This record gives sequence, C-alpha cells and structure tokens, in this order.
Amino acid sequence: MKFIHSADFHLGMKFEKSSIPQSMSKIRRQRIWTSVEKLIKYSIDENVDYIFLSGDLYNLENFSLSDMNRLMDLFSRTNSQICIIGGNHDPIYNDNLWDMVNISDNLNIFKKDTLEKIEFDDTDVYGISYNKNNYDFINIFDDLKLDKLKTNVLMIHSDLLNDNNCYMFFDQDKVNNLGFDYVALGHIHKPTIFNDKFVYPGSIEPLSFKEKGMHGAVIGSIVDNRLDIDFLDCSESNFNEFDYNISDKFSYYDLVGSLSKCLVEDKKNYIRINLKGQLEEGFDLDIDSLQESLKKYCEYVEIIDNTESNINLDKIYEFNRNNVLGYFIEETKNLDKEDPVVKRAINLGIKSLMENNL
Repeated sequence: MKFIHSADFHLGMKFEKSSIPQSMSKIRRQRIWTSVEKLIKYSIDENVDYIFLSGDLYNLENFSLSDMNRLMDLFSRTNSQICIIGGNHDPIYNDNLWDMVNISDNLNIFKKDTLEKIEFDDTDVYGISYNKNNYDFINIFDDLKLDKLKTNVLMIHSDLLNDNNCYMFFDQDKVNNLGFDYVALGHIHKPTIFNDKFVYPGSIEPLSFKEKGMHGAVIGSIVDNRLDIDFLDCSESNFNEFDYNISDKFSYYDLVGSLSKCLVEDKKNYIRINLKGQLEEGFDLDIDSLQESLKKYCEYVEIIDNTESNINLDKIYEFNRNNVLGYFIEETKNLDKEDPVVKRAINLGIKSLMENNL
C-alpha cells in the first residue's frame, strides 16, 4: 500500500500577524495552492493508493465556497482514495462547506467528533474530526479492536508535544499497543516522528520564520506490516535566518556571502538577519538602506538590529549638559542599561535628538 500523508495547508490564510508586508499575502496564499497541486500531481504520477490529510486544510473564516469548489476539482483529478479529518482551524460543523459541494467518489471525510472507521479492501482507516475550535479530548480508544489481517491507519489532529487536552492529546503507549500500522497526525507544523510510526508531516508550505527547513508531505508504503517512509519536498518557499556579528569591521559583501548560504535553489527565499555586536565608534549603519540593497538576492529580507551602541554617553553628556540632549542623558542615568529594551530605547532617543540638533 502506497500513501501520502499531509496536513496543515491553511488555505485562505490572511497572514495578518506576519512581519512580512500584507502586500505579499496574496502571492503567499497562492503558493500554498501550488504546493497542494504538486502533492496531487505526485499522487497521479506515482499511482498512490491513499492520501491521508490530517486536518487544518483551510482556515474556516477565510475559506469561501469558491475555494472549496476549487479544492474539490483538484482532489477529483487523482485516483487515490483521499481520507480527510477536520482540525481546530477547519472544524466540521453541521451545514459546513463539505455539504455544499459535489464530493467525488474518491473522497472520504470523517465528519464526527467520535472515532469512526472507513473500510477499504485491504485497509481500515480510523479518524476523528473537530466540531468546535477547542476540543476536550475523551478516551475514544477503550474496547477498540483492530482487524490484524488488514492495514490499520489512525488519523488524528493532535498536539503530542504539549499535554493540552484542547488539542486531542492522547496516550501514545496505549495507542501504540493497539497495533496501528501508521498514525497520521496533524497540528504541529514541523515534521516530527515519534515511535517510528506516529508522524507529523508538518505544514505543506512554511508560513513564518518559525517554520524553517524542509516542508511538504510524507510519502510511504506499508507492505507485509513493514512501514517505510520518506519526505516529499513540495513547498514553494524557504524561510531561514542567521546571526551576523558586526563587531569586527563591517563588510557588506561578507554579509551577502552569509546570506547566500541560507538560500535554497528553486525556492522563494524569505531571510531574516539578526545583526549583533558593536559598531566601531563613529560608524553608523543605515538599516533601511542595507535591507533595500539586499532585496535583489531573495524574495524577502528583514533585518533585526540587535547591535550594541557605539555611543560614548559620557563624552556626549560633557558637551551637552545644558541642552535637551544632556537633560535626556541625565534622566537615563538610573535606568538599567543592561536591559536590551532600555538600551535600545536610549540609543534611539539619543540618535533622534542628535539628528535634530537638540
């Protein structure tokens, strides 16, 4: 049996809390669609038997009926049997979008918030869906007996990294002892494997700088009770970040060299640079201009300025005792200058006053 396991598409996501400009949100939403299209194409090219989609395929509040029809059209193009559960972002209520569209024969949707089983010739697939945003998980595995003559797959959108009952936390050992051949998880956006067969495929497309590394789906096979899995990279984008220390003499081209090491070929690269260290005294770095000049190397670049000030407060105060700048420095003397927030506020204040000759 050949399968694809994916989850956490988050189609329709608005990226409202993203540090990346909203002007880029539309193309980022389209790239999620492109990644899903790659997944379906792979299922067609490789004659995959099953596709397990473990929740959060879309963000309910931003996903329209037109979007759902597009998704149904895409799913109908593969001969794979597609099994779907609802997650906390796409819970399945009564009168939901799934009931408003034509469902192709290869689509199998778990609509209940209790454990269900869908039977195929050689495989039994068990699944449970969310029907509200937060879910107080109850023990659904008592008295469950599997048909050991068939392949058994469990689909559940669960947070196993945190003991949080709102996201269907369950006892791995108990489920493992039941004898499932594969547990197709969703919710965690980083590809993660527990006990060889409890698998998070991660988000299909990275959604923020928290989601660095490879993204896509899990591909696998189960033959004679033997599980083999690999990773299918079908994402359009790459998120990465690095620290750059400017304590030595700052070099633009050295910075470009460090940036280039974070780029992935044939991906839309989103790069965050964390500047650290201390500039030489008297040297000023224009962050906005630097960021603008680096844009040509990647899709998006942002610079976080964590550098330490090269300002000599005592010297500045000596020559500005009786003006606004001197008064400002006087007021900061009792502040905790080791606190990075305080330190940055002081530096910005002094820089602004000096630029305005105050």
